[in-house]
Amino acid sequence: MVVYQITQDASVSGYSGDQEESTFAIVYAAGGFTVGYQWSEEDLGTSTNEKEYTNEGYGITFNVNDDLSIGYNHYESEQTSGTNTTAEASSIQIAYSMGGASIRLAEGSADNTAYQTTAMYDRDATLLSVSLAF
Repeated sequence: MVVYQITQDASVSGYSGDQEESTFAIVYAAGGFTVGYQWSEEDLGTSTNEKEYTNEGYGITFNVNDDLSIGYNHYESEQTSGTNTTAEASSIQIAYSMGGASIRLAEGSADNTAYQTTAMYDRDATLLSVSLAF
């Protein structure tokens, strides 16, 4: 676990103390599988519009063979303030390579981006990448 602290002058308007962030991550790989998990927490040390964030994410990938891999990631970030809102994002990816050519496809979605709950802050995306190396 890593803990960071940024000293802030609490006598300045809007600050109630130091900014602090803690994070923990672990990755495990066995055979073709790799699994990762990360948790973090951040306190901005503000008294005006006080905000804290708790973040959690995980991912799993599987190498089917030397050329094909599949992965899934999920991330949540909870903002604690006047209104508690959770932003979420998920994606699934597949990649195939053969020699100097590779094709990658990713499908992702995010809800409550910018910690806003209206539908205009939800996003979906599909990304297709083709590359050739000579």
